[in-house]
Amino acid sequence: MKKLLVPILLILLPLSIFSTDMDFSVSTSTFAFDDDGDLHAWEPSFGGKASITDKLGSRLDGTITFERDAVNGNTLSARGTYRTSFLEISAGPSFGVLNSTEDDDDVSMLFQPGLTLGFSVIIPGKLIVRADSDFALPPATYGDGQVYLQRGELSTGFYLPNILCTVKISQRSSVSINDGTTCTKSITDYGVYSEAFSKGAPFRIDVDFIYRVVDYYVMADDPANRKYAHLVLGGGATWAPKTDFNLYIKGAGSLYTFSLLDHVNDLDDFFFDLTVGMRMTVGSPPTLE
Repeated sequence: MKKLLVPILLILLPLSIFSTDMDFSVSTSTFAFDDDGDLHAWEPSFGGKASITDKLGSRLDGTITFERDAVNGNTLSARGTYRTSFLEISAGPSFGVLNSTEDDDDVSMLFQPGLTLGFSVIIPGKLIVRADSDFALPPATYGDGQVYLQRGELSTGFYLPNILCTVKISQRSSVSINDGTTCTKSITDYGVYSEAFSKGAPFRIDVDFIYRVVDYYVMADDPANRKYAHLVLGGGATWAPKTDFNLYIKGAGSLYTFSLLDHVNDLDDFFFDLTVGMRMTVGSPPTLE
């Protein structure tokens, strides 16, 4: 991970001269399947994110993001977002970066090209509807060890007094090729997310309730297939001592885990996600007319 983050940060940091918003975080998770379809509650995987947003015009923003997902893999993306009073439309290229299976003999692909697409419908102070996706394009050739990432979400948020409630379905998946066999690993969340805030207060509090399905699929009726469900409770806090700087922490843990296929023992381990990060604003960028 360190070898990846250093060159990406060297690319991103010079852009901060012209950017307004920066977001940096580190994360860990134990919800990830390994290449054999096993979960390891006491062997967390680690990730991180670096994101920089530049204001290109009065209605147009540009964002460059590198993310190592603790579950899925590495992506580098650039996205332009156009905003009106009630609508946001975004699109841009994305690249899977040096993703491969766990076999040391497999060769990592430097870049796997893809696209990011999304839109939001916003009624200020009342309703937010959002659809978003990030997916790899079909490759010209397939080879052992190649991994292709995909992500998508659909959400509806509505405001209550001092609370934003969001109902969301999201999925992260990866498709890998091992000895000519395609294997799909995915995490699908069905959740209710709430963020409590108070005008003028430096703190915001999150409470989340999630039904999470983790799936390891090789082919129909394959004995290696795994499918588990987790009842997950999540939460977080954001501290914003100034308008241009905040620190945040988010976490989630499984309250109960069970198999959706054959009965499996030893599912009483504790599985968790954890993210710690900061956001800050650096000056006013130039505006392109």
